[in-house]
Amino acid sequence: MNIVLKILKVVLEIVWTISLKNICVWAILGWHWLWSKTSFDEKAIAVVKETARRAHNVKEELEDVVDAVKGKNKK
Repeated sequence: MNIVLKILKVVLEIVWTISLKNICVWAILGWHWLWSKTSFDEKAIAVVKETARRAHNVKEELEDVVDAVKGKNKK
């Protein structure tokens, strides 16, 4: 009976070790996958900044058009 418990303990230790290793490997792979998606965020931020820059330029151009229609001189 004592030998059976020792064998069971060894088997459980092996299973526990292998399962922990698999969990760690999957966690690391998941982490790398998550970080690989950051280029999407960077592209989205770049699009927002570009849109804001263009909106600012359009606003300035419209102010110039309004001034031209009113007959004011350029700044």
